[in-house]
This record gives sequence, structure tokens and C-alpha cells, in this order.
Amino acid sequence: MFSAKWLICIFSYNRGTLLLNLIESARAFYPEFDIVIFDDGSDEHTTSEILDTLELEGLKIISSNKHADESKHGGLYSQMNKALHYAIERGFDYAYFVQDDMQFLWRDEKLEIHTSEAFEHEECVMCNYNFLQKILIDGIVQRLPLKKNTIYAFAGNGVADTGVIDIRKAKTIGLYFPEHSERGNGQYWHKKGYQLYWFATCHLAWVPWPTTFRHAVKENRKSKKILPLGTEAIERIKNNTTYAYLEDYTSLKGALLKPYWYTSNPGWINLLKIYMKYYLKSIF
Repeated sequence: MFSAKWLICIFSYNRGTLLLNLIESARAFYPEFDIVIFDDGSDEHTTSEILDTLELEGLKIISSNKHADESKHGGLYSQMNKALHYAIERGFDYAYFVQDDMQFLWRDEKLEIHTSEAFEHEECVMCNYNFLQKILIDGIVQRLPLKKNTIYAFAGNGVADTGVIDIRKAKTIGLYFPEHSERGNGQYWHKKGYQLYWFATCHLAWVPWPTTFRHAVKENRKSKKILPLGTEAIERIKNNTTYAYLEDYTSLKGALLKPYWYTSNPGWINLLKIYMKYYLKSIF
């Protein structure tokens, strides 16, 4: 059971089917958490219909029709500031920032304990429970060095686009997201002496290769849902003390060689390089 008041803040834009997948996983594993969707003015027909249905069912949706032209993410950071203000005003203890192309994979009964312990460190205002991908394994020790025990810290980052925020601490330091990029905000808060923590007991992952929208241009890519962790995998992740890679714990629904996720469409040549890199490492 969780004693604190949790809010899952979902940031949505034109990906209704993935949004439903995320909500389904959140309700399945963390039903006591409140959920609010912060939609960045979705105008795709299916997504709009899904949002209307969810609102009729009683789910809180806060929409915006304004976009920041200077940001490739549209109004994401405006929505994140809005979500933070919402959590502060309504007295939540923790705000969990997630994107619509993510999925919860199991219920961590010790999530609140781990989170509370992370925020005992004065420099931590946000912590992360996302699974990693093996394609990003090179230089991982430099990018994500060990902080203490099973707590790691992202080098040069104070915050990210996803993760759990300590609302009390956020209110105290005046946390907000002034930049129009994850790196910009991460560096901004790191320079102020804060660090983004990462835990080895991950429970959240990105859905591989979702359809994305860049400057209102739709990139059509087939996305896959992730299979929730089975009993054996849950026991392993509970006891994990090092980097947690998605491929070592679960797989996808449907055929796809490996559950890689890329922030933009890599193209066929780069995609071939990605697979060659993985399989060569697997063989040798």
C-alpha cells in the first residue's frame, strides 16, 4: 500500500491508441494513483475521440491549443509546468511525469520507499525508473555513474521529461521547466546543484518505435506493446543492483527482432547498423 498522495501526469499529443495502452497499464499496476492527462492540443481524429470518451468516463483532461513554434516538442514544457502547478495546488506528495508512448510493466510495492529514500538526498528533486535499451549501452557508466548502493545519477542532468518529482521539494526550490528541450532543462537544474537519480528496480518503459509528430508532420511507424513482466522477471528486477535493460526482462507483443526505441526515425541504413551492432555484441 502507498501512504503518500500520487499523481500520474500523462503528456499526450495525437497518439490515442498508445495513450489507452499507458492508461490501462497504470490502472492495472497503480490503481490508487490519480491520473490527469495534459494534452497538447491533439487534432488527430482518433485521438480526439478517445480523449472525449475518457473525459466522459470521468478522467481529468487538461488541454491546450497553443504550441511553442520554437520547440520540436510543441508545448510539452508548458504542459509540464502546468502539471507541476496542478500537483502543488492540489497537495500531492509526488507527481509522476510520463509520456503517452510509455507503459508500466509491473507493480513495485517498494516504489514509495525507494522514492522517499532518493529524496532524502538534498540534491535530488526528480528520480527515474525507466528501463534502458541495450543499443544505448556504450558509455553507460559515464552517462549514468553509480551514486550510492543501487542509486545512479545522470551525468549533467538535474531533471528529465519523465520521472517522479518530490512536490514538497519542488515547491521549496521553485522548480519549473524554462527551456524547450530535455537537455536544456536538465543542464539548467544541474548547474543549480541538482541531480536526476535513476533506480535499478525499473518498472516503466517506452513502447518501441511509436508514430511521432514532428512539427505537425506525422511519421508513420508501427509501434508495439510490451508484455508485462512475468513472475520470474519480477523477482529478478526486484533484486537488480545494476543497469536494467528491457531486453533482459521482457519482449513485445507481435514480431519485432528486439524492443529498441529511437527518438526519431533512424532510416533503413542506420537501422541496419543498429541491428548489426547488437547481434555482433551478442555473438562475441
